[in-house]
Amino acid sequence: MTIGLIGVGRMGKAIAARLANNFDVTVFDRDTVRLLAVADEYGLQAANSIEEMSDLGTIILAVPDREVISCIKIFNQLQKPLIVINIATNVDRHVLRETPAKHVQCISAKIVGQADEMMLGQRPVIIVDERPPELVPLAAEIFRAAGEVIIGRADMVSLINTIAAEKILTAAVSIEETLLQQNITDPAIIKTAIRQVAVGTLKAYADSNLGPFAREIVQAVRAKMRK
Repeated sequence: MTIGLIGVGRMGKAIAARLANNFDVTVFDRDTVRLLAVADEYGLQAANSIEEMSDLGTIILAVPDREVISCIKIFNQLQKPLIVINIATNVDRHVLRETPAKHVQCISAKIVGQADEMMLGQRPVIIVDERPPELVPLAAEIFRAAGEVIIGRADMVSLINTIAAEKILTAAVSIEETLLQQNITDPAIIKTAIRQVAVGTLKAYADSNLGPFAREIVQAVRAKMRK
């Protein structure tokens, strides 16, 4: 199967790396240097334009939210049958239903994951939208090469990722400020406390692999939250 991928930034590159071993992938990005670097690294074909990509039949849009509609409008003008899979978190289902012309079919496959972690080998959960149902099997087949696929309402990923990001960034800022209040000001110590102790503990919690000391902290935190 041949697939087009538009956008090879952090998440686009992570997707390209996963799909390269399972599909013939052609990539495009307005940043020519980045495009050629990713194409060379993973042995992919590089297209010269978005218009050229429309000949592939199936395209993944790994572009910022605001660019998704612009890309679809370009495809509308080309009058070629095309399936577009959007991964932008904040582009809602109704936008993909209302924006494309009749010859362009759209579906979302949204990622509960983080690009850097994916590049390190972590497999994200990818929620393939349940509508339109006729596109679900294709989107699921493609994205099983990139992560664990769940069929459902993909728009929930915006809420999931927002909650996760806000909570962990709040924790990171709190750790930094608390250490500074304790006159611990060495940037290397603060960075390591966040990057290794905090993040390592968070991963252990997610994997149900906490040590006794950390489990006691979890119990205390839950008791406080119930009050």
